[in-house]
Formats: sequence, structure tokens, C-alpha cells
Amino acid sequence: MKLILFFLFLLVSCASFSQVSNGNFENGSVPDLSYWEWTCGAQSFNSAPAGGGNWCLQVSGGNTQGCFPGYSYQKIPSITNGQTFILSGWVFAQTSPRVGIYFGKISNGIITIQAGDTTSSTSWIQLSVQSSFTLSTADTAVVILYGGLRGGPAQGYGYFDLINLQQVTGIYSMEQKQSLKVFPNPFSLQTILQTENIFKDATIIVYNSYGRIIKQVNNISGQTFTLRRDNLPSGLYFLHMTQDDKTFMTTKIIITE
Repeated sequence: MKLILFFLFLLVSCASFSQVSNGNFENGSVPDLSYWEWTCGAQSFNSAPAGGGNWCLQVSGGNTQGCFPGYSYQKIPSITNGQTFILSGWVFAQTSPRVGIYFGKISNGIITIQAGDTTSSTSWIQLSVQSSFTLSTADTAVVILYGGLRGGPAQGYGYFDLINLQQVTGIYSMEQKQSLKVFPNPFSLQTILQTENIFKDATIIVYNSYGRIIKQVNNISGQTFTLRRDNLPSGLYFLHMTQDDKTFMTTKIIITE
């Protein structure tokens, strides 16, 4: 049977990168911003999403009449060019302008952003992005937390917690595009997975944003399958469909209340 492959996508737990240092911005119950630097300003703030403890990072937004850009960032010298990661975190904006998390690089004090994910939500929401760091010899990889941009002198804030960086290995690009459809997505109780080709004895594996397997369904055959939420909490997940120990389809799913 010929399968239309998308890419081989294998998550690997890597201690050096599995958690950006002080990604929860506290040490025990005490606020702690170690390892993080910023451009326009940042400070601890007494708020956090579920599982985030007591404190988060409040990042000043940039503005066109003063400091810009409004970033907090962390340098990661160990990362080399082309390494692929999933960056995730919980974020909200003080007002409507967008805030976000980004891959980036720094060279001679100049920060350049690369891939990212943004939101204008005024309540905690999880963001996630997968990308490679594109680095030259003089570049250092950075994770960037973007506090937004205002058109006037007043600065708003972006709020960040549980910033996580998980390395991905084994990316194998194929000629064919992804043929896995998920609907509805987001969903609250169940969703339908549909492929263009018939699969046999496949396995569905669901990872959380930290790369941990939290659900697995074996012996799946056909072109459609109903994935039930069961007891999974709301949030962002990564779904892989595997066959003969090879991952041939992957996508994001979002579970809501």
C-alpha cells in the first residue's frame, strides 16, 4: 500500500532544551527572572495560568514614540543552525494589540525575529510554534517574548508564563503534502480524523506541549476515525499518526471546554 507521506516528525526529550531556564518565572513561590533580558522593560507580575505557580513575566510593549521593540528574550548559545524546536507558552495581552512568542537570533546587540505565534487575547491562552533556528556564524539563538506595539507614547504589557522549548529531531521532508484532515478543530468532546488514503493497523499518538505522550490509540484502520477527548484537559496538543514505527501524518489539535 502506497501512503502519501507528509514528513517524519519525531519528538525527542532533550534535557538541555526541554525547558527554557526559568520558564515559569519563579523559584519556588518567589518571583525570579534569571536568564531573561529585555529591551523596554520587564518585571514579575502576580498572576499565572493553571500549573504556572504564582508569578509570571510582564513585558512592556514597544511604542512608536519611545522604546521599540518591546521584547524580553533569553540567549541559548548551545543551539546551532538548522535545529528544529517546538516553542510553546501561556500568554495574554493587557489590551487588544497582539503579543507573542518567537524564535529569533541576536548578533552585535541586534535582535531579529523569525517564526512565531501571536494573540490579542486578554485572558491566558496557550501559543505554540514549530520552526528551525536560522543562524549565521556570529548569531546566537534567542527565545523572544514580544510585549506588543502601541502607536502612541502609552505602553501596554504582554504577560507570559510556562515558556517551553522542546527539540524535534528526524524531520524528513517529502514531495507530497499532508493529507490528514481534522474536523471540528477546536473541539470539546470528539473530532473526526480523515485521510485521503486507506491506512491499516495505524496508531494515533497525542503529545502535550512538553512532548509527553498523554493518549495513544492502536490498531486504527480505514480512512476516518473518531478521536474522543475522554479526560484530557483543555489546551493545545500535537497528534501523530504512525504505521510500522514511522510517523506519516501530524497536526495540531485544540481541546476547549
